[in-house]
Amino acid sequence: MHWSLLHGMKQLTILKLGGSAITDKSRELTPDLVTIHRSADHVAKYRRPLVLLHGGGSFAHPFAKRGKLAKGFKNRSQFKSLDETELYLDQLSRIIQVALLQRNVGFVPFRPMSYVETRQGDISRVFLNPIMDALNLGLIPLSHGDVVMDSKIGFSIVSADRLASLFALRLKASRVLFGSDVDGIYTADPKRSKNVRLVGEVNSGNYRKILAMLPKNLSGDATGGMMTKFLEAMRLARNGCESYIFNLRREGMLEALLYGKGQRLECTRFEAWP
Repeated sequence: MHWSLLHGMKQLTILKLGGSAITDKSRELTPDLVTIHRSADHVAKYRRPLVLLHGGGSFAHPFAKRGKLAKGFKNRSQFKSLDETELYLDQLSRIIQVALLQRNVGFVPFRPMSYVETRQGDISRVFLNPIMDALNLGLIPLSHGDVVMDSKIGFSIVSADRLASLFALRLKASRVLFGSDVDGIYTADPKRSKNVRLVGEVNSGNYRKILAMLPKNLSGDATGGMMTKFLEAMRLARNGCESYIFNLRREGMLEALLYGKGQRLECTRFEAWP
């Protein structure tokens, strides 16, 4: 399998496996192996260019929050949390790598700390050439949300959601698929309220109304939860790239989105603005 960046990237898909879906966030260091291996099955059958990202879930958020890593360097006592976060993120990535290896998927892992730098929490520099080279060879770049070096505050956190939109816009991807543990964007947190409604589509006409309904942090995790996904999906929409937030644990959803099976899917689509 081989394609050129000049001709094939308009078919590029960015797939993000949410940490809430591939781990049990109520228990530290607990992977959801069923979801990981089911996802790997569909990735192995996919024959178009793909970048694969994953969140940290229970392998990263508890340790990053404990050390307040998102706020930057304060004192050396944070180093233990930094080390734990890096070690356990690597373990989760390796679990995913094993699932891909078992299915003969050609992949290359990339740790964001080695190709991204931030300035006061905002991405300031990124080196994507090796990732583009991997795509040109027909390999799947595999990366994840991570702690990265920051030129002003020492270090910060870059979420996999942020990387998904960054890759999509820099590499001119056709779409981004955000896999989560819920069906999409709701009018309130579906885990805390029964009086909620799934938003089927977000577009230029309704996004302000929907944004106003959302709590600032629907999941309480270290990278902003569903609000971050919404904002990154809006960044994509404004730049002409459609995206979907869907339930990765719902059997058949990833397959349907990858291959375009089914017309009405239980998820949230962000329409690309003209």
